[in-house]
Amino acid sequence: MPLEPYLPKDTRVIAIDMLGFGNSPKPDWKSYNVHDQAASIVATLRREFINNVDIIIGHSMGSLAAVELAKQYPKLSKSLILCSPPIYYPRVDEKIHHPEKILRALYEFFNSHPRSSKRFLQFADRHNIWPDAGFKADEVTAESFLIALNTAIINQTTMNDITKLTLPIAILSGKLDPLIVERNLKKLAKDHNNITHTSMATQRHEITDKYAKKLSGIVKEYLAGKYSPKTNRPIEKSKRGSL
Repeated sequence: MPLEPYLPKDTRVIAIDMLGFGNSPKPDWKSYNVHDQAASIVATLRREFINNVDIIIGHSMGSLAAVELAKQYPKLSKSLILCSPPIYYPRVDEKIHHPEKILRALYEFFNSHPRSSKRFLQFADRHNIWPDAGFKADEVTAESFLIALNTAIINQTTMNDITKLTLPIAILSGKLDPLIVERNLKKLAKDHNNITHTSMATQRHEITDKYAKKLSGIVKEYLAGKYSPKTNRPIEKSKRGSL
């Protein structure tokens, strides 16, 4: 992963493919919502005899699962880092020209035309035009993605859930990312003392080398036990950090 080379050598990194993606199982009976994803991640950690970690880092849809993890398992992690999180307001709060409305309309079009959407995702993957360069859209993964799009993103509750968390949360996003609504992230940081937001001018949705360097700096600060920029309490220091 692009982050690992920039971390201290004694940092233990556990990288997990989300359920339905990469090398993880792809059961056709799962809804792939954030509850399923969180339960799957915890099961993986417990299989490795890991009951708590210093930081949970989630990217894109994984950042929504990270919020769900903190909500369902509050003792699991001391802090969260959310990278390129597609956090949208609930439908009831959407205004006529609100960005969420446009993005949801696009996602719902994908869901209502699954066969064409699968072909499009595979075409975008082959020609490297999908916003997330790390996404691989084979036949099975495309199916998982379309299911998760509906359950985890279109019908998400993350905006409400994250406001109830008290652990330190750092959010990173790129100004060129077409899948996020930056003003939502700015408002979260403005309204909540435990949340910070860093916007990177030249970055898009995927984690590039430059993105990883910025991310590693925040990880190092957290692992060193430094104060979060907007909280009055230090983050607990540990000898070794687990991700």
